[in-house]
Amino acid sequence: MKPSATYELLVDSVGEWDFTDGFVPCELLLVGEDAYPVLLSAEKQVLIAVSRYGKGKMVVISHEGIMKSSKFSQFLRNAVEWLKPSPAALVGSHHRLDSLSQLLLGAGIKVEAGVALSTHHGVYCMDAYDSTQAKDIVCFVKEGGGLLIGGQAWHWGSLHGKEKVLFEFPGNQVTSVAGVYFTGNPVAKGIFKVAKKIPKIPLTVPVGMFRPTFTQFKTTLEMEHLTSTLGWALPDSC
Repeated sequence: MKPSATYELLVDSVGEWDFTDGFVPCELLLVGEDAYPVLLSAEKQVLIAVSRYGKGKMVVISHEGIMKSSKFSQFLRNAVEWLKPSPAALVGSHHRLDSLSQLLLGAGIKVEAGVALSTHHGVYCMDAYDSTQAKDIVCFVKEGGGLLIGGQAWHWGSLHGKEKVLFEFPGNQVTSVAGVYFTGNPVAKGIFKVAKKIPKIPLTVPVGMFRPTFTQFKTTLEMEHLTSTLGWALPDSC
């Protein structure tokens, strides 16, 4: 499926993006060749993105609150259907996302709620705050699974150092393989219109935001970090 067709599927019947609830999302950084935005803020910061890794797909959301809100139910259903490797695929959901599980069950989607990732799942839904299964999840996606993941990294960055977010924030240990990163930059709330086509990311970035090319980022930093700091190398075969 072409990116334009994927985008149309993801935003089908989505009226608007209401980011006015009690959560503050973070900006997502896209460096992957297969990564592109679904939603930009008024300041052109990425709030929702999709990407591919191996045979699988990812939908990355800039705050887990979005995954728990009925305001986003149409988009979440669209996202899960796109992530499925087959129409009958079972969806697994982390125990911290019970609201999402109930939302999907109410839409008639088969969900195994409150569980860790398992080999019988076709899609897995999780927040970005736990890297316990990072290697397994990366392999899961590489082999054809779908991942729906959401979180914000600005709070983590305020505790551990904003400069550490790209390489040490738990969610980035998963999404980085697909060229998507949670950042420590908060995004202002608002109500955003659904773009008619894939929104374009401006070439200019805020001062202090590191935005390397995909090749530079992947070869000089990302692989070195995953091997030395996390203690495992990206497998050729899982």
